[in-house]
Amino acid sequence: MIERLQQVLTRIEQLPPEVQEDGVVKVWEVSSGRQHTRLFHNSMVNAISFSPDGRFLATASWDHTAGVWEISSNRQIARLTHESGVTGIIFSPNGKYVATASGDGTAGVWLWKPEDLIAEAQTRLTRNLTKEEWKQYIGDELYRKTCPHLP
Repeated sequence: MIERLQQVLTRIEQLPPEVQEDGVVKVWEVSSGRQHTRLFHNSMVNAISFSPDGRFLATASWDHTAGVWEISSNRQIARLTHESGVTGIIFSPNGKYVATASGDGTAGVWLWKPEDLIAEAQTRLTRNLTKEEWKQYIGDELYRKTCPHLP
């Protein structure tokens, strides 16, 4: 595990994130020694995990959420919720899933990339929204079929 973390850190040229009790995670650049990113939760962060490609950081917090963050943009890509504080988090070896553990004894395995969530949702649909449903849920955006292969 330590060897894998060192390989990831070398590849992305960052020091291990600094986790603070106030819910702030700081990521530092190795080359300059400057702070690169600050990520925020509403409570203490219990665990972190880098994605296999080093582009994303997953965080687990007592605020009942886990987050997946794009390091380069400081943008939260996914927010996953539990009924209790999230105590652990790790990416799958291929980076497609995030596994979380919670203080209430539950665990979750989640798709987290928007494109994977859309693809999964499309496998479960039997039709597109009607124009009336589109107006109700999407609003004034121009109607389009979101699943071209469905009626």
